[in-house]
Order: sequence, then C-alpha cells, then structure tokens
Amino acid sequence: MLTTFGLVLICIAWLYEFSLLMKGDMLVGALFVGFYTLGVLLLVIDGFMLGATYITWLNLVSLVISFGVWVVLLKKK
Repeated sequence: MLTTFGLVLICIAWLYEFSLLMKGDMLVGALFVGFYTLGVLLLVIDGFMLGATYITWLNLVSLVISFGVWVVLLKKK
C-alpha cells in the first residue's frame, strides 16, 4: 500500500513539474530526468516480468510523465 501511495505522489509531483516547465521554469536538469526515466523504465519492465500489474501501470504513468518533462527540457536548450 505504501508503494502505491508513493508512486501516486511521484506522478503528482511530475505533473506539477511539467506544468512549471510549460510556463518556462527550467529548474530541473535534463540529465536528472533522463536517469530517472531510465530507472522507472526498469521498474516497469521488472513489474511486468513479475506480474505486478497494478504497480507496473502506476510506474508506466510515471514513466510517461517524466519522459514528457525530459523531451521538453531537451527542446528548450
């Protein structure tokens, strides 16, 4: 249950960060976001391999949001 709550908070935090980026605030580094996105991708792969579907889908949402932030950061450089 704590894992689910933690991942929901991460998704909310990324949505907030993404909204700041869209307004021009560039406080997050592309390297950080790239590594974070890669880490979440590994969690998604591992989750599907273990059959942990619910948690894996939450990780996938986090992956999509962080990837969007990373793309915006790279385009604004």
